[in-house]
Amino acid sequence: MSEPESPPVHRHEARDADVHRLAMFGLALLSLIVIGYVSTQITFHYLVGTKEFPHPTKLFTQSQMPPKPLEQEHVGTELQRYLKQQNKILDTYGWVNRKAGVVRVPIDRAMSLLLSQRLPVRPPGQITYAPSQPWTEPRGDFGPGPTGVPGPQHQ
Repeated sequence: MSEPESPPVHRHEARDADVHRLAMFGLALLSLIVIGYVSTQITFHYLVGTKEFPHPTKLFTQSQMPPKPLEQEHVGTELQRYLKQQNKILDTYGWVNRKAGVVRVPIDRAMSLLLSQRLPVRPPGQITYAPSQPWTEPRGDFGPGPTGVPGPQHQ
């Protein structure tokens, strides 16, 4: 006959967590928090408690009170009036500087005048339809380089 098997013994591994060390860490952390709080309170009461401040209402006299904020009573009507004024400037003729001969032209008229004039165009040889190539060293400015100075080189 074979021997009956003994029931398995359940054991835990002692290396997982050391309860004593965890408790000591918690106490050390709690003591640091308490020490920090107490030192902060002592410093605060020393710095603030030794000075006397006047009552807040006595800081300003009636003549020294700051002015009241400006409030708009009718925001909607003021905005409508402002927009109407701006649209009038954009849609009418007028003088900007009469001595210099500078006038204001409505936007629609200015666009039609600009389209009726011949705008500067690149010569056909300068137009490139190929995608741009990466440069080895960027110039840093995105405008044309000064005359006589070579631009960036292709890779």
